Amino acid sequence: MPFIALFFSLAMTQPDTLSRSAMQSLLPPTISQWTVSEVARFYTGSGIFDYMDGAGEVYLAYGFRRLLVQRYARPNQEEILVEIFDMGLSRNAYGAYSHMQGRAPMRAIGQEAEYKSGLLTFWKGRFFVCVMIDHENDEASNAVLALGRHIADAIREEGAKPAILGLLPKGRYLPETLRYFYRHEILNIHYYLASANLLSLNEKTDAALVRITSDKSYLLLVQYPDVAEADSAYTRFTSKYIPDAGKAGVVKTENKKWTAAIRRGAYIAVVFDARTQSGARALLESVRRKLP
Repeated sequence: MPFIALFFSLAMTQPDTLSRSAMQSLLPPTISQWTVSEVARFYTGSGIFDYMDGAGEVYLAYGFRRLLVQRYARPNQEEILVEIFDMGLSRNAYGAYSHMQGRAPMRAIGQEAEYKSGLLTFWKGRFFVCVMIDHENDEASNAVLALGRHIADAIREEGAKPAILGLLPKGRYLPETLRYFYRHEILNIHYYLASANLLSLNEKTDAALVRITSDKSYLLLVQYPDVAEADSAYTRFTSKYIPDAGKAGVVKTENKKWTAAIRRGAYIAVVFDARTQSGARALLESVRRKLP
């Protein structure tokens, strides 16, 4: 598949002797009468496809390094499955978490967590963690949460959220819709733009996508390494995606909604599916005022 080929260079197996022991040390041998039921499994780089298929592409797009999989069992109870993803950098761990967030109530585990229907997800430092059971009951659910807290406490490091998030219009978007990424394949999952990488997203860029509370339009903000790259990306995007927008940078699309774009310094901001032209312009102006 082209997506796999694209990330082959990022997915080469890396030496992980120390990482294996360090990752295993995050897990207890027992938790609430559940005990380790099999030898832990490890996957590195493109080996993630030996464990999961389509979802593996998402983790690779966030810089995935290695995965520990551990199972816990207790007689006449649900099996608990633990997945600990070493994402290499805190921004990658946060990105993997944000890719799934907004589906469940928040929990005070790690740096951010959600739990619903037997699935706990959280991030802390460079790690993204999933702890899950197939069918909920009080004892098993409590064990999932206890195991999550143990893992989170064992992770000593913490990581900062990407700085670009502080440039979003506070109070104007739905927090649960926030997605952070830097590959166009992830953008296409949440808002399909084009098969081509029109905005020139790469590992040196930062991007955030949210939905606006008032009209459910989408706001995309991208930061580039420098002004030249931002200018080049803006020219490519506007010429290919909204060629009729002209210097105003705003156009009514086939769905009768509005798309508008601006570039300021090393940043590009785009509004998709705004209900009105004035609304799209006002939103971009509020973003413009926050950009350095």
